[in-house]
Amino acid sequence: MSKTYEDQLRQQLLEYSFQMENICMLDHYDLFISKKVLRILLEWACYGQNEAGIMMGRKKVSEIPKVWLKTHLVDVVKNDFEYRDDWNYRRLLEMVTEVIPDLKASILSINSETDDPDLIDVINDFK
Repeated sequence: MSKTYEDQLRQQLLEYSFQMENICMLDHYDLFISKKVLRILLEWACYGQNEAGIMMGRKKVSEIPKVWLKTHLVDVVKNDFEYRDDWNYRRLLEMVTEVIPDLKASILSINSETDDPDLIDVINDFK
């Protein structure tokens, strides 16, 4: 019997001794753990091909306190996210536009120097 997406995510978070129910209190955790949790959520929200997994990841990111997310999202993306992949980058921009639109310009600037035509298309779609 296969695990549900929620069970899979719960198991990933437990590797950092983090309970999924505590996402809304992520800003109260050690920064190292909090950033790892955000990285995992971004992978769910942006890397996958399954819409249910993507939507679950986005929902969980939306539960993170906005002030904390605004402070740390760009750093996590730059250091722990495959933003040079056009699929991931497009999903990231979709999520940012929906969940924390104040950061859209910052996320767009991450690949601003690219010469990859697929990434350029993504950037142009979100300008």
